Amino acid sequence: MVKSKTKRILLVDDDPAVSFMTQRLFRQAAVEAEVLLASHGQEALDIVRGVCRNEQCPELILLDINMPVMDGFEFLEELQKSADLSSAAIKIVMLSSSTHHLDMVTAKDYPVIGCIEKPLTVEKLSKFI
Repeated sequence: MVKSKTKRILLVDDDPAVSFMTQRLFRQAAVEAEVLLASHGQEALDIVRGVCRNEQCPELILLDINMPVMDGFEFLEELQKSADLSSAAIKIVMLSSSTHHLDMVTAKDYPVIGCIEKPLTVEKLSKFI
């Protein structure tokens, strides 16, 4: 991949190993990225509200489905309820170990541009960055 301007990406996942490996994948793919980390949906919502207020919304959100406190679908629901955020140009990709068909069908009810099954690879990620 060709290096371009720094991308702001929000990774929402409760597994520290996934967070570490995802950041490493960005480096391997030569993607200049500022990766913001959240361990659950509520933390992600707080981050998005904070950074979008300064007109620096993430370009991409990699969103796990199954997390404590607020899961990925609850996050998407709250994001859509926020008038100031629902119109932001943020691409959202579900990132999950869940292969349950119902999860993928439910994801289509939200502004999700794709789903990536864990483990994440450079090839899977390259479709969205």
